[in-house]
Amino acid sequence: MLIDRYIIRAQLQAFCIVFISLAGLTFVIDAFTNLEEFMLHAEKTGGLIRVLGMYYGYRLISFFDATSPIISLASGMFALSWLERHNELTALLAAGVTRWRIAKPAILFTIVVSLLAIGNREFVLPSIRFVIARNAQDLDGQTQKNFEARYDHETEILFRGKSYQEALRRLESPSLLMPPLLAELGPQIDAAEAIWKPEATEHPAGYLLRGVSRPPDIDALPALKLQDSTVIYTVQNSQWLKPSECFVTSGVSFEQMIGSSNWSLYSSTINLIDAISNPSLGVGAEVPLRVHARFVAPFLDISLVLLGIPLVLGPSRRGVFVAVGLCVLTTVAFFLTILSFHALATSYILGPSLAAWAPLMVMAPLAAWRAQPMWE
Repeated sequence: MLIDRYIIRAQLQAFCIVFISLAGLTFVIDAFTNLEEFMLHAEKTGGLIRVLGMYYGYRLISFFDATSPIISLASGMFALSWLERHNELTALLAAGVTRWRIAKPAILFTIVVSLLAIGNREFVLPSIRFVIARNAQDLDGQTQKNFEARYDHETEILFRGKSYQEALRRLESPSLLMPPLLAELGPQIDAAEAIWKPEATEHPAGYLLRGVSRPPDIDALPALKLQDSTVIYTVQNSQWLKPSECFVTSGVSFEQMIGSSNWSLYSSTINLIDAISNPSLGVGAEVPLRVHARFVAPFLDISLVLLGIPLVLGPSRRGVFVAVGLCVLTTVAFFLTILSFHALATSYILGPSLAAWAPLMVMAPLAAWRAQPMWE
């Protein structure tokens, strides 16, 4: 229908304008703040434009994931307010077109954007999360950062170290505190560096320790097993190891070992579910909460639009600026409600599933009530 194409085209234009404006403003401020770092890196890689393009090109994808619900509502408000401003809305209502029929294209547009956000979240962001994790001060991922001790909850080995380099997946001066069941080699293992290695034919996933200084006779010691599974490989049973090396198996990946929040924020839902069932991690409430929140997100996006659209299409006629102001207040209250329930989950006051679904239980009936005049 002609009115559908007209409204969708107007909303698409508004979506692109708002998205580019917000992203441009955010990135320009960030670029000027970190211009010195970009210029230093440009000298090594050959061109400031190339560095900025790659850096903010990847962040544009994550920016879409973070802002798509808000921009969908804003673009719908602008498209419908445009009809109101030019008296086209009055003409449509006078012609017998219902408010629901006018709002339908905006709602369908929001559903399409929400589906695109799901695809982006599940397939695109996981493939680029290593690049997004690097800030302007660590564009090549080789800056040494302080390392905080972390447990492998399955083997009960405490990983300690001086620093780490993300791009190389390297821990400097690792010192592994061994549990009583694995103390046959001594109370701890000290080495010059530890390199994360994914699962291979010779070994499971874990860390290759090079330059082992403690115990000093590591090459003469046998491998250690825990419940019939080899936890520490030595030269005695592994020909692929070199002198003064050993290999420690671990289900804690390097991202998880260094405590990066990007592995859970930008991992796919399947990977998050695998992390929950991983005995080495011992995840808290944050990861289950994120899994449930992803299932709830499309319904919350639709609820937000149904809360905002009646401000323009409702029976009480408001000015454009008044409607936009009320929309901003509604959006703030909407996200404060979500953040409040999520905070209750991370504080272990509510369960992750209840905290993720509770905002929908609050907002969906409210959205249905606010949108009721459009059905009449």
